[in-house]
Amino acid sequence: MNTAFPSNISLDHIPGEQYLIPWLQSQSTFTVGGKIIKKGRLLLFRRVHYYIQIAILTDKNTRENFEIPIPFKVESHGDEGLLYFDYRISSLNIENIPPIPSKISSSYFNKILEISVVK
Repeated sequence: MNTAFPSNISLDHIPGEQYLIPWLQSQSTFTVGGKIIKKGRLLLFRRVHYYIQIAILTDKNTRENFEIPIPFKVESHGDEGLLYFDYRISSLNIENIPPIPSKISSSYFNKILEISVVK
């Protein structure tokens, strides 16, 4: 019997999934730091390792796939059609953080990704 993982933890869990499922086929906007990074109709999403793969149908009727990292924290406002994926170091709530490299290539690092939908 493997006791490394408690029974209530799912390795396939996708943060915010309970909001993303009803938003399938809805017009969605993905914004980081006030800048729209992707926009289109939400088609599919799935978890692959440390990322969430998302497929959207753009306004030009082309399918685009992109990946976003699993967030440290999720804040949802489902009734307003908003979901926040928090990638800020401060949201980790740990005392001893290892040294952070001065150059980080991720556009999500220490930012919040806002996912909004038009119902």
